[in-house]
Amino acid sequence: MASISISTPSDAERRRGPTWLQGLATATVIWVFVLVIIGGVVRVTESGLGCPDWPLCYGKLLPPLEFTAIIEYTHRFVASVIVGPLVLVTAVVGIARYRTDRWVWIPAAVSVPLLVVQGLLGGVTVLTHLPGGIVALHLATAEALLATCVLIMVASYRTPIYPTAARSSSDSYHRWAIVGASSVYAVIVSGALVTAMGATVACVSWPLCHQGQAFPISHLSAVHMFHRYVVLVLGLLLLYAAWRCWNGPAERGATLKWLAVLTVATFILQVVVGAATIWLDFQAHWRALHLAAATAVWTAAAGMAIVAYLDVRTTNSGPELNRQAVQDGQ
Repeated sequence: MASISISTPSDAERRRGPTWLQGLATATVIWVFVLVIIGGVVRVTESGLGCPDWPLCYGKLLPPLEFTAIIEYTHRFVASVIVGPLVLVTAVVGIARYRTDRWVWIPAAVSVPLLVVQGLLGGVTVLTHLPGGIVALHLATAEALLATCVLIMVASYRTPIYPTAARSSSDSYHRWAIVGASSVYAVIVSGALVTAMGATVACVSWPLCHQGQAFPISHLSAVHMFHRYVVLVLGLLLLYAAWRCWNGPAERGATLKWLAVLTVATFILQVVVGAATIWLDFQAHWRALHLAAATAVWTAAAGMAIVAYLDVRTTNSGPELNRQAVQDGQ
């Protein structure tokens, strides 16, 4: 007859203090977020060709003392000197020290090719003179890298993670959280496409297009309004997802509830900033703030979805079934 030994996490594991991975992952999330914001500043100030070559700037390591060159070079500096090493070191620590925890080592491994693709897209963007589609893909990849780093960070704070034995029907809130986060990503991509197609200033009033049109017939105005309708529909999905997470099982703790509140707050801020950007004639700093707010919503929604999913699929306080079975008589 087979018997299975059951082990529980020790008190030392439960009380474990901050780890290298937690610090590295947190710093990486912060700096990837900053990098996305700087990329938005590059775009709204039209500094993408401030350094017309790549990876150097006018064939030199240091840029000339010119406004657009300095902005573009700052973006490259943060990407190559700060974000790149942070992502790589975090990945190495995650893979080397957490090989038994798939919630850590898998996203750590994924972050490296995402980093490489992101860097190559940055070079292609410059060398091909900023085609709209590549610029949008560059942003989409950066946001994907940010979410991957958020996953590493959340998992690092919840390690050790143990599989849960049962799932109840009430656990569907985590699916809505994933839908909500996916909705934010779709909104960001649609906004990037609006910029890529040159439709940013096609509607000069809010919430309707110019002259009170809800469904403009001109091509660029239609593209712009399509983005607003995407925000409306997917925003409602996000708000419902946040509500479901707020009303999730009480035993899951306060983290998920606060992330739901943060998601709603940043979404409202994003809508207000988007309207102000239009009302104030698309000034550069408002457009940069618009992208910053969208990225903040994405970070909060991704964090909410990750925490909700880990809460349902795993537990860091319950028993873990030891895989080694001892068979009597063998």
